[in-house]
Amino acid sequence: LYFIEMDELGGKGKGNNDAGAKFGTGYCDAQCPHDIHWMHGVANTDGGKGICCFEMDIWEANRMATAFTPHPCAVDGPYVCEGTACGDGDAGERYMGVCDKDGCDFNAFRFGAQSHYGLGSNFDIDTNKPITVVTQF
Repeated sequence: LYFIEMDELGGKGKGNNDAGAKFGTGYCDAQCPHDIHWMHGVANTDGGKGICCFEMDIWEANRMATAFTPHPCAVDGPYVCEGTACGDGDAGERYMGVCDKDGCDFNAFRFGAQSHYGLGSNFDIDTNKPITVVTQF
C-alpha cells in the first residue's frame, strides 16, 4: 500500500497523451522505472528513460513482517531521468540516482516490539486473521 507523487491526471493533455491516469499513463515511483511508455506526453518506447518521483510505502508486509518506508527524491514531481540520475542497479549506479531506492523503513520488530505483528495468536496482530486497512486524510 503506497502513495506516489504522480500527476493527478496522469499527464493527460501533455504532449500527445490523450489517455491519462484512467488508462495507466503518468505513473512514477522512487525506483525510476524504465517500462513506463508515456512520460510527460512523450513516448518512451525503447525504455531508454526512467521516471522518478517520491514514494511513501505506508504498508509493506507479508505474514511475518511489516514496515513503512519513505523513499525521498532530490527532485519535485515526476522527473524523467537518463543515465546516472536514474540510479540503475544493473549499471552499478543504484546509490547515485535522484531517489532513495532503499528508503528508511520503520519495522516494529527491529525496534523491540517482537510481539507486535506475525503469524499466531501470541502476536498483537495475528496474520492468520483477516486485516482491514483504513486510510484517512
